[in-house]
Amino acid sequence: MAKRHYETPIVVKYRDTDSMGHVSSPVYYDYLQHAYLSYMFDLLDLPRSEKLPHIMVKTQCEYVSPAFFGDNVTVKSSVIRFGTKSFDIEHLMEREDQSIVARGLSTHVMFDYGSNATSPVPEEFKQKVLSFQGEL
Repeated sequence: MAKRHYETPIVVKYRDTDSMGHVSSPVYYDYLQHAYLSYMFDLLDLPRSEKLPHIMVKTQCEYVSPAFFGDNVTVKSSVIRFGTKSFDIEHLMEREDQSIVARGLSTHVMFDYGSNATSPVPEEFKQKVLSFQGEL
């Protein structure tokens, strides 16, 4: 079975671009966060008014080629690692021709808001991810 990615479509807005007409580097972090939130709320079947049971603690982004106003970009997100209390998501940002414009990575820590403390990654969460993706 091939690995399945969660796909988040994004149309590049004019305000996303810089003076060169490229998507501005900080905007890719907005795309990454939007993709993460969409994936996790859908995976966990939570209403957007609820808090996710994890928090984003680290992000990074490698810019591969420019995207421009009007481009249709798809962020393909997949969990690539589970730790004891954390997990990593890779975000591949592609144009319609499937050329990559950026590669992002985000790290998330499971969090219990009631005790204000980190917690282990639940087996149920791992199984939901693997059931959707097929593999890490």
